[in-house]
Amino acid sequence: MNENHFAQRNSIRTTMIISFTLLILLLVLLTTYRSFSYTREQVENSATDYTAHLINQVNDQLDMYVEYIKDVNDFVRTNATITSYLTTQSSALRESQRSHVRDQLSKASDIRNEISSIALTTPDGYVLFGDMSHHLNPYADYKNSQWYIQAVASPGQVIVSSSRVENLIQNEYPWVVSFSSAIVDIKGELLGVLNVNLNYKAIDEICANLQLGSRGYIFIVDHNGEILWHPQQALIHENIKSENISQILSNGDGNFTMKNAGVDYLYTVSSSQATGWTAVGVTMPNDFLQNEKHARIEYFSLGAVAVLIASVLSIIISHAITSPLRKLTLTIRTIEAGDYSVRCNISTSNEVGQLSASFNHMIEKTQTLMTQQQNHAKLKREIEWNLLQAQIKPHFIYNTLDSIIWMSHAGRNEDVAEMTSALAQLLRNSIGNGKEIVTLDEEFAHVESYLVIQKMRYSENLLFTLDIDQNAKRCLMPKLVLQPLVENAIYHGLKTKSTVGTIHIGAMLEDNRIILSVEDDGVGMTPEQIDHIFDHNQGDENSSRIGVHNVHERIKIYYGKEFGLKYFSTPDVGTTAMLILPAMYEEVDGNEV
Repeated sequence: MNENHFAQRNSIRTTMIISFTLLILLLVLLTTYRSFSYTREQVENSATDYTAHLINQVNDQLDMYVEYIKDVNDFVRTNATITSYLTTQSSALRESQRSHVRDQLSKASDIRNEISSIALTTPDGYVLFGDMSHHLNPYADYKNSQWYIQAVASPGQVIVSSSRVENLIQNEYPWVVSFSSAIVDIKGELLGVLNVNLNYKAIDEICANLQLGSRGYIFIVDHNGEILWHPQQALIHENIKSENISQILSNGDGNFTMKNAGVDYLYTVSSSQATGWTAVGVTMPNDFLQNEKHARIEYFSLGAVAVLIASVLSIIISHAITSPLRKLTLTIRTIEAGDYSVRCNISTSNEVGQLSASFNHMIEKTQTLMTQQQNHAKLKREIEWNLLQAQIKPHFIYNTLDSIIWMSHAGRNEDVAEMTSALAQLLRNSIGNGKEIVTLDEEFAHVESYLVIQKMRYSENLLFTLDIDQNAKRCLMPKLVLQPLVENAIYHGLKTKSTVGTIHIGAMLEDNRIILSVEDDGVGMTPEQIDHIFDHNQGDENSSRIGVHNVHERIKIYYGKEFGLKYFSTPDVGTTAMLILPAMYEEVDGNEV
């Protein structure tokens, strides 16, 4: 019988091993194929998204430059000094104004390094430059230039040219993009033409260093369908290289593939409404799939390793399934030794499996009871905490609203607005998002709002300073702890003082502890008063002493008796409240920050 049982057990085990291995092999093959296909798709999508992002980034930067140059153009055209110069009929007066006009043009030119030059031309042929070192090129026939002709034909509009060589300045021939506009009087008569040149290097700096794979590139097309910038600009101008601009623009914004010399190119097109220019990204999909063969080998190698590991695991699992009695026996012996943390994970439906399930249920029930006990203890602590916090009365809000009412009757509208804003911020910080623990930075912001209100209520008789260690700002502490201490300092330390009172609130880290201090230069306390400051029955129900008592109790409940509040005071000198907390930080992804 034992031999038959042994043979049957090995037969089941062999069947399980073969079945598991074949099933895992099939799943690994399917998963490997799907993973490789998905990776390929993601690489292509990522490349497309990356190209689109770069194109949009180029457009955004160009829009910023162009809009700024247009703003400079508008500023110069509407400048009072320049308008006076252009409308003056007297030659002598105009001559005296030219230095002032040059100053205005120079200021506009110096605003941005990207501005190559600014020139103001008049119908009588006189040209003023923003740079004193610039002089008119005697051979420049600017009135026949497109930037001048188009500006005169469209007064009031800023005309943007294609990239060109500027020959208006003597001995200088920079590549620029011109922004020209005609200045006319109320009758429409031409007074002058303003030309602001954007340095072509600004566009080159934006586009030249962008990488789109190993062979990709970006080029810019202006509103006339002319290439404004290209990494091979010289070849474009010499007609050695060309781009199929008409077909590219006809497809509109987005992505499309087009063959060129038998090679597939992926074009990403994005037009700018602000400039009328179009940024085009050109990439080769194969650039992003160069490691495809290597990736395929990696995937199938990992699949083979997974099948091997799964086969070994199936042998181990099959052996474990065929020996449930041994596992149950070992588990019971472990329990007899006093270890109640063990589990007997037998999933069979026979008597051994039922016994295993009953055993696990017993252990789980015990754990449930322990968890309930822990939750009850936690709930009890939270209830005690909430009861302590609920004892803080809202008399401060009533007094603040009374102050807002009498300031409103007195016509002090700005003070009403400031105090209302501070009260709103105070209430917002008090309510928060329901969390009881905040950072020191948030607690200090709450106290600052409170002190702003109190300072307005007591006119200029209250001064305060806040000093928080930068390393302590992200430390955690219970909410609404500092306000009762500050309130106590005001009402019992400064209120009866005849001169201006000062409160200093500080926070520092020392030996993994947070030391908070609230210092005032008020009337101080006697040793007898300090001995009774934490007595719950001191003062009436609205007294800030109740708040001090609650703060002390909250800290002890939450952190333990070794933490809490201490007072130091000297009569007629002042009082210091020192609050000691453990240094705790927020956790992000399991790490303290």
